[in-house]
Amino acid sequence: MRRHGQSGALTAELVVVKPLLLLLLSAIVQFALYERGEHVATSAAQEAVAATRVQGGSAAAGHARAEAVLRGLGSSLLVDPQISVVRAGGQAHANVSGYAEELVPFLHLPIHAVAQGPVEPSRGGP
Repeated sequence: MRRHGQSGALTAELVVVKPLLLLLLSAIVQFALYERGEHVATSAAQEAVAATRVQGGSAAAGHARAEAVLRGLGSSLLVDPQISVVRAGGQAHANVSGYAEELVPFLHLPIHAVAQGPVEPSRGGP
């Protein structure tokens, strides 16, 4: 038995519910991409500091290490990466920033990771 006035109600509900479910699914995947991109940026910053703070290390070595980490872990996860490495005043400081890969249009999620540590003192002669 069919109720009068209910014809087409299921179709109308699907027209509303399906786009909302797709938007929710896209938001979940976008959040996962953001978290992964943040993890990649943090790893790159930590590796850059590790390469910079060792004896004989330099800011250039830290920058090169950060670029290698970004290439290895997923260059597409961090869009437009910017790397800044400084070794001065007994401290090594690395800054990696960029944007999460965009799944939801017009949603630019910035990612920023910072790492720092003391520079290892140089040993004086034998």
